[in-house]
Amino acid sequence: MTPEEIRAARMELGLTQKECGARFGYSLSGWQKKENAGKNGRQLTNGEEELLLLLTGKHPHFILIRRKT
Repeated sequence: MTPEEIRAARMELGLTQKECGARFGYSLSGWQKKENAGKNGRQLTNGEEELLLLLTGKHPHFILIRRKT
């Protein structure tokens, strides 16, 4: 995912950078580096990218289904 796609996915989920960082186990500055990959940032790991695609409903092979409670 490009930095723009990562940012767009986060915004689609309605999360701030701080909230998204916390969900993925990063500090605010750690997540900001993920959104700035290619500009001396850090790219998403494969697992992080998969989860972000699942959460936004854009995974090419899988979908999330809410459990019945």
